[in-house]
Amino acid sequence: MADSTLCVGGDIHQDELHLRATDKTDGQEVGQPLTVKNNRPGADQAIAHLVQLLTQHGYTHLEFGLEATGLFWLPFYVYLQQSPALMPFHPTWVCFNPKLVAKFKEGVTLSEIKDDDHDALAVAERLRFGHLPVSYVPSSEWLALRMLTRYRYRLSRQITQEKLRALTRVFLKASEWHRGQPFSDVWGATSATLLTEFTIAEIAAMSLPQLTDLIQEYGRKHFDDPQATARQVQRTLQNSFPVTPDLDVALTVVLQVAWTHIRDLEKLMRRLDREIAQRMEHIANPLLSVQGLGPVITAGILAEIADIHRFPDEPQLAKFVGLVWRKHASGQFVAEETRLAKTGNVYLRYYVIEGANLMRQHNLEYQAYYRRKFAEVPKHQHKRALVLTARKLVRLVFALLTKNQTYVRPQAMQSQEAAPVQ
Repeated sequence: MADSTLCVGGDIHQDELHLRATDKTDGQEVGQPLTVKNNRPGADQAIAHLVQLLTQHGYTHLEFGLEATGLFWLPFYVYLQQSPALMPFHPTWVCFNPKLVAKFKEGVTLSEIKDDDHDALAVAERLRFGHLPVSYVPSSEWLALRMLTRYRYRLSRQITQEKLRALTRVFLKASEWHRGQPFSDVWGATSATLLTEFTIAEIAAMSLPQLTDLIQEYGRKHFDDPQATARQVQRTLQNSFPVTPDLDVALTVVLQVAWTHIRDLEKLMRRLDREIAQRMEHIANPLLSVQGLGPVITAGILAEIADIHRFPDEPQLAKFVGLVWRKHASGQFVAEETRLAKTGNVYLRYYVIEGANLMRQHNLEYQAYYRRKFAEVPKHQHKRALVLTARKLVRLVFALLTKNQTYVRPQAMQSQEAAPVQ
C-alpha cells in the first residue's frame, strides 16, 4: 500500500489495555482485538502487536488515539511515544476529550454497545473521521508542576465544600449567625472558636463582660470595640431559632470536627504552596512581574499552558481556558444574552479567575476595569465583572508569554499599587 494509514484506538484502564485497529481508507478492522496488562510488559506486547500489523499489511503511517480520562492512560501513552520500533511508521498521537468520542458514537448508532472493546473501536473510528484535535502532553518538568497545582485545586475545592457543609450546621445551631454578622467571617478565628468550643446555651449564659473578655482573648485584641461585638453576638442568639440541648451539643461536636478538618486541609494547602513556590524559583516566569500575582497562581497558569506557542493567537488561549461566550443566533435573531462556554481547561480557568480576583484587589488598572464592568449591569455584577477581568488577564498572559517580557504598569499607577499577597 502507498501512503496507507492504520488507525488504532485504545481504551485504557488501571488493569488492562484494549486495542483495536482499522484501515483508514475502507474502515475494515485489521487483525484481532488485543487485551494486555497495563504495565511495561503489556506495553511491550502492544508495541510488538502494532509493529506486526503495520509490517504485515504494508502500512506506512500509524494514527493512535485514546481517551484522556483520569491518569491511567498517561504512562502507556508516553511509553508508546518514546518507542523506537514505531518511529519508522510516522506515528500521529491523539488524546481525545471523552466528549468528542461519546458524541461521535451517538451520531453513528442509536443502539450503542458499551464495553471496552467497542470503546477502543469507537476511538479508531473517530480517528478515521478526521478533524482531529491537537494533542499536547508536556515535558516531565511541566507534568511535575501540574501534579502539584492540580492537587492544590482539588484541596481548594474540598475546603470550600467542607465550609459550605459546615455552614448548614451553623444555621441549625444559631440561625442568625451568618445573617446577623457579629463577625465579618464566619470562619474567622474568634467566630470559629465560639461555635466549636461552646454550646449556644453556654454562650447565652455568659454575661456581657465575660463574652467581651473572650472575644478580646480569641481576637488577640484586634477588635476595635469588643463590647459592641459581644452585644451583637447576644442579639444574634436572641434572634435565632431555639435549639434543644441534645442537638446543641451534637452540633458543637460536629462543628469541632469540621473545623479541625478545614484547618488540616488548609495546612496541607500551605505545604503545597511552599513546594510550588520552590519549583517556580527555577522557571522563567514573566507573569511574576504583574502586580497582584504570586508564584502559586502563576504556577497554576504556566503548568496548564506549558508552551504558549501552541496557541496561534489570544482567542485560542481564551477558548482553551473556557472564557468565551457561545454565539446564539438563528436567521435574523441574535440573542442579547449569551452563556459562558465552560468547555475549556477547568484547572487553568480556576487559576486565571483566582488571579483576576487578586488583581482586582492589588492592581489599580484591573481594579478600575473590574469596577467599570461591575457598574454596567444590575444583576450578576460580581460574577460578570470578575469573568471579564479574567478575560482581560488572558490577553495579558498571552502577550507576556509570547514576547517573554515583563509587565510594565501604566506610569500613573506605578507608585500607588499595593504589594501582592499571594
